Amino acid sequence: EHKPKHLGKIFLSDNIINADGCRGLAKLLQGEDSSLTGLYLGNNKIDDEGVGILVDALQNNSTLRRLNLKRNNDISTHGQCMLLKLVNNISSINATLQSNHTLEQVDVSP
Repeated sequence: EHKPKHLGKIFLSDNIINADGCRGLAKLLQGEDSSLTGLYLGNNKIDDEGVGILVDALQNNSTLRRLNLKRNNDISTHGQCMLLKLVNNISSINATLQSNHTLEQVDVSP
């Protein structure tokens, strides 16, 4: 499977991306060869399932700095909490240390 090696940012707003699309994007976020620093997915059809897929892919990602999910109106408070736990899991000291500290900006505004 081919992954672009020097891809820095992807702008895919307004493309009706749903959980299936998130599965494909997750492949770009996983692995040590990921170079993506910005993923812009505003105004799509991403819901909590899609957020869960992205969160799983970002657990060990050390390159993505910005994730834009604004105007994805199917993301509930549960989806927002999944994103919060990704960047700052306070359930234990160990979980806090293992949180994703590279991701600086996550936008889920309406």
